[in-house]
Amino acid sequence: MKTVLAFLHAALGLLLSCSPAAGATLEVHDSWIREAPPTVSVLAAYMVISNTGGTPAEITAITSPDFDHTELHRTIVESGIARMAPLEKLEIPAGEKISLEPGGIHLMLINPQRPLREGDLVTLVIHRADGFCNTFAVPVIRETGEAAHQRH
Repeated sequence: MKTVLAFLHAALGLLLSCSPAAGATLEVHDSWIREAPPTVSVLAAYMVISNTGGTPAEITAITSPDFDHTELHRTIVESGIARMAPLEKLEIPAGEKISLEPGGIHLMLINPQRPLREGDLVTLVIHRADGFCNTFAVPVIRETGEAAHQRH
């Protein structure tokens, strides 16, 4: 019961924190989250976000009711050592796109609210600086062999 109340509270918070996107200028495609063992507390989401509108879009956060919290990161390699650096925002010029991918910009998903298996869908909400949001579903996939290699 406690988990259900926490989920409802988080979902209500998301609904009240932004308005549906005007003009739907952002499109998300090729989104995915790699399946991991149920004991893993941090996952990552990848996708391509296209700004099909006529003005720049500034993304201030991407959140999910399926996780305790999320963080936008960029992988930086210095002296042969990779580390993650947090990003405060993502800016996408009009008519352009940005890729969130392994080894680059990505969304960290921290403390899942439920075990995630291949075929599950995770709700993500893109929060924009103009107060509008875009909500979309991301599939959980199991990658092995050639499919995993092609994504990297």
